[in-house]
Amino acid sequence: MKKIILFIVLGLSIFTARGQEMNADSAKIHSVVKSFGALADQSAFEYLGSLFTKTVTVDYTSAFGGEPAVVERQDLMTQWAALLPGFDVTYHDISDVNIDYMKDKAKVVAKIKASHFLGEDGFWQITGTYVFVMKKVDEQWLICSLTLISNGESGSRDVLAKAGEKAKQRLSERQARALKL
Repeated sequence: MKKIILFIVLGLSIFTARGQEMNADSAKIHSVVKSFGALADQSAFEYLGSLFTKTVTVDYTSAFGGEPAVVERQDLMTQWAALLPGFDVTYHDISDVNIDYMKDKAKVVAKIKASHFLGEDGFWQITGTYVFVMKKVDEQWLICSLTLISNGESGSRDVLAKAGEKAKQRLSERQARALKL
């Protein structure tokens, strides 16, 4: 019986490893998705913007209402820079990345848990799914569409307005500390 269980466990781990084999394109896409969260959390908008096509469709309607918007990546970075640096910490935990290729495009679906901290008690977290549509441009995968499908929140959205008030000053402080090459 122990041998059968060991065989099943080993077989499943081999099957799982094969199911997750990575090629250069999937490595590039995973890197973009993981960098998306990390660069947003570090307020590195000049680098975050480089992950997007010149224009991008952004759909956060499941969280905030309104309509999806087609925006210039520069404008998107300006919008995010007017909010995210105002938090003490943000952490975009992106996991379970699944890729569906369509020639020079890819649909990427991933789980997201975005945590936003401000002061002693300021906290807001949103969970759900990110759907990225990426386009291959000169061998680089770029985000041309980003959709958030919210499935839950905790904390208070009040921190969003408070963070917006602090964002400009904090972004300037972070940029002053940046390493100059």
